[in-house]
Amino acid sequence: ELWWYSSSIGLKNSFLSKSKLTKDSGKDEVKVAMVNLIDKHGDQGRLGSTFDSVLSAVLEVYGKSYPKHKSKCGKSSESNTHPDLTPSSVAHIWYDFHAECKGGRWDRLNHLLEEVTPTLNKHGYFCAVPKSRHCGYGASWELVSLQDGIVRTNCMDCLDRTNVVQSMFGRHILYRQLHQRVGLSKVTKRDRLGHGTMSPSLGRRERTLPLECTVGYKQRPLALPWSEGEAAHRLLWADNADAISRLYAGTPALKGDFTRTGKRTKRGALDDGLNSLQRYYLNNFIDADRQEGMDLLVGNTDFNLVPLDYDETSRVF
Repeated sequence: ELWWYSSSIGLKNSFLSKSKLTKDSGKDEVKVAMVNLIDKHGDQGRLGSTFDSVLSAVLEVYGKSYPKHKSKCGKSSESNTHPDLTPSSVAHIWYDFHAECKGGRWDRLNHLLEEVTPTLNKHGYFCAVPKSRHCGYGASWELVSLQDGIVRTNCMDCLDRTNVVQSMFGRHILYRQLHQRVGLSKVTKRDRLGHGTMSPSLGRRERTLPLECTVGYKQRPLALPWSEGEAAHRLLWADNADAISRLYAGTPALKGDFTRTGKRTKRGALDDGLNSLQRYYLNNFIDADRQEGMDLLVGNTDFNLVPLDYDETSRVF
């Protein structure tokens, strides 16, 4: 059973399952968190409502457990269309990015991070460490942890708002990896033993980040607690956003000043305006010809079909 959940931090119409809020362990953990960043009014609002209705219908149909039945061998079992797809395993978080960050309140993104952090922590991350100091070709590795879930982020074009929020989630996971330093602690302990046996304390972390870094990140979770790492992280995500945006929209990504510097600037707002005008021109006057070329390239349109303007029919050579 799904219901609409409203919180005091502005995450209105974020739907979660009732069992997710009352029971938070085992199979009821959220495996797929869908973070929706589109507006809650106008065309985007109608699109978001439709997406929510379709998602509810999918969970109702494919996450339903059917009564027990006897198989050919006489055993009784309970069938499920998709055993991993249940209403409690999927969460839809609708965060109106423009409304929440209106007036330069980019610090309100912290509210979204607080909402998603428990899910990110439970999902974990992939980690494998070498069993010996020599970890070249052919070396054996030990699997320490696996990622057990995903966070799907979208806006309208999945470019500008999406990149800002994904960089925030990526920063959180990066900090957690560096804070735990599972691989470093394991290799250090093995080297200290001097042989391939397991240390009794191998499962415990040898050290974490300095106290000032831990306290600094808790106070400012939208930035890493050391300047060099934060600058490298921001440039990585900003360059990635610009590369994808140029391929998709023909311009650098919007809101790039915030991704690169952590704050909104007048120059950044001016660049966003110019890029938006350029996108409008490309979308209305250039992209149609490009799309026709792509359709021919990938085989969606045959080369022997030529559209005729005067009667909107095709001629076959």
